[in-house]
Amino acid sequence: MENSERLEVLTTPSRRDGVRLQLEQTIQQMGKEMDLRMRQVPHVESAIETLKDGNCDLIALSAFDWREFDTTGLSIVGVLPRREPTWVLVSDDKPEYLIGQPVIVCDHPLLHRQFLRVRFDSVILTSVEFAESIDKLEEYNLLLADERVPWLEELRKESKLDGYIVNRGEHQALPFKARRHTLGLQRDNPERSRFVPPPLHGFTLMVARNDFPSFKIQNWCDSGAFIAHRMESAIWDSLPNNMSQIVGIFVEQRKISTILKEAKRAKDEQVVDSVLDFNKKVKNSVPRLEMKIETMDPLGMVSASAERVCPVADSHMGMVSLLKEFNLLLDAMLNDQDELAPNYHGLPEDFSKAKPAMMDLGIGYSDSSEDED
Repeated sequence: MENSERLEVLTTPSRRDGVRLQLEQTIQQMGKEMDLRMRQVPHVESAIETLKDGNCDLIALSAFDWREFDTTGLSIVGVLPRREPTWVLVSDDKPEYLIGQPVIVCDHPLLHRQFLRVRFDSVILTSVEFAESIDKLEEYNLLLADERVPWLEELRKESKLDGYIVNRGEHQALPFKARRHTLGLQRDNPERSRFVPPPLHGFTLMVARNDFPSFKIQNWCDSGAFIAHRMESAIWDSLPNNMSQIVGIFVEQRKISTILKEAKRAKDEQVVDSVLDFNKKVKNSVPRLEMKIETMDPLGMVSASAERVCPVADSHMGMVSLLKEFNLLLDAMLNDQDELAPNYHGLPEDFSKAKPAMMDLGIGYSDSSEDED
């Protein structure tokens, strides 16, 4: 390693998103093979400017930081293996076993709706609503961002609430251990409720100037995570802005044998048919991209979802097909059904009658990708 080139990677103090910890672990591991140095700067803006000025080689950003800050002249040269993107419920018991009408604090609209699907009897409040309900709003407003989840945990221990829902980075940043329950995709138990997570969680992006040779860090990174980040970003950007907080999106590169096994267990004929030919043989054994998208009504009673499995090489067309199917489904569910000509022999009398919309997203849904005035 004496003759190896030194790479300097900038990081910031923990932003409770898991990026700092994963980068530290990666450098500790890869530092045995390369000459790596990690240097901390105060905030993301200074890290980006330092990189643009040529005073470091790489910075690590979350997928949300990449979208939020000015990264002109920079590019994503790799993505570390994706961390688990699903969120967690911090409580003494699993959602199904909480007693009575549990009081749950949740600030994310999608997780709010998904949790109601599991426990329609729960009382779900935002942090502000909860603080106001116990006459501690002024105290809550004085808290720093990194103090709010520990504050909820202390109140949970005092039995002021039954649980709260946060992303894994927030839970990981707690200064003490707290029992968590994954609100997961439930691949091994399809009978349980599934939580398709909000998009872009769990990614650590390695960002460099445009002329950086990405092969230098290819051993750190995961090509499947790189593709998943690109596809989730594209799917999310294709949806109307007013749906951004109530849609779950998940993309993952997976082995075909694993996908087929889970689809058969869940009796998902659509996925099975997309993988097998007429002779029940696998069409192509190359890895596949599995894409899921879901949204729900405010009460957690009605959901619209679509899934797609396709070879990695067909990722763009797979995404287009997924979005087309999802948008057609939404249009059918969000609009009133006109009366049909009563000429359907053998069907119930009310089959042809006009029907109200099956679903209301509660957001003034529009096909336009622009915010409504």
